[in-house]
Amino acid sequence: MRTHIKVVALVNLLYSALGILAALGALFGTVFGSLATLNPVAMVVGSVVGVVMGIVIGAISIFGLIAGLALLNHQNWARYVVLVVSAFRLFNWPWGTLFGGYSIWVLTHRETKELFAGAK
Repeated sequence: MRTHIKVVALVNLLYSALGILAALGALFGTVFGSLATLNPVAMVVGSVVGVVMGIVIGAISIFGLIAGLALLNHQNWARYVVLVVSAFRLFNWPWGTLFGGYSIWVLTHRETKELFAGAK
């Protein structure tokens, strides 16, 4: 199960790094795209939606990045954070669903719980 935990941690690190890039892309793309319309309503709505979307995706990704690093060190709190992040990733079809489901399976396994309980 230790190998599965390392895979979950590395996948979370990679997926979170890509999520941070996606958050920046969503932020800048929607803000500059809405400003290019020169329509005042589209500017405001597009900018607000882009900022909110960028913040949500970025926050989930930053939590996943920090928890992925801590999961490599077998920190018990990281297991819970990755479970929450993985639950959010289930909605991102198809790769988020695959990685999120795998992470949830690994981190809720009996052997993993025992491993993290002994690492206190």
